[in-house]
Amino acid sequence: MRKKDVKNFVSTFCSKYQRLCAVLGVGESSEGLRVVYEDVEIFAIGGIPLAFRLREEFVPTLVAVKTAGVGSTHYAVVDEGAVKHILRGADVMAPGIVEVSGFAVGDVVAVWAPGKVSPIAVGKALMSSEEVLRIRRGRAIENLHYAGDRIWEASLEVIKRFSGG
Repeated sequence: MRKKDVKNFVSTFCSKYQRLCAVLGVGESSEGLRVVYEDVEIFAIGGIPLAFRLREEFVPTLVAVKTAGVGSTHYAVVDEGAVKHILRGADVMAPGIVEVSGFAVGDVVAVWAPGKVSPIAVGKALMSSEEVLRIRRGRAIENLHYAGDRIWEASLEVIKRFSGG
């Protein structure tokens, strides 16, 4: 990517995901790469597949969320019973959520497995964190990207490309 394109991407992405960018040390002077893998557009900064484009929005990849850690984005932690369904692309249901950070409807939320060791999905909140804990039923988070999907595969290709593999 040209320096101007990197600057524009970083400015747009980091204004929305400030904690994630701060933890990862992403800045406008970082070296960037835009990769199209099949039909997935991935934006990598400093060797980390940072985001993918979904419609006109940039969404963090699981690799970026995992690298930055649990506090870097809004998050929900699910119970063990929910994990296999989410890893097959299912949306996150409120009864399977055991812990949340504060988030609003429409926020991008990282979904973590029990123990907060690994994020398993990134999604869009269909209800606020307050509603998740109060209502305890229904779809809470739309699954946009999960471990093993095509965005995950594209992210791994980007990592290989940066590492010379």
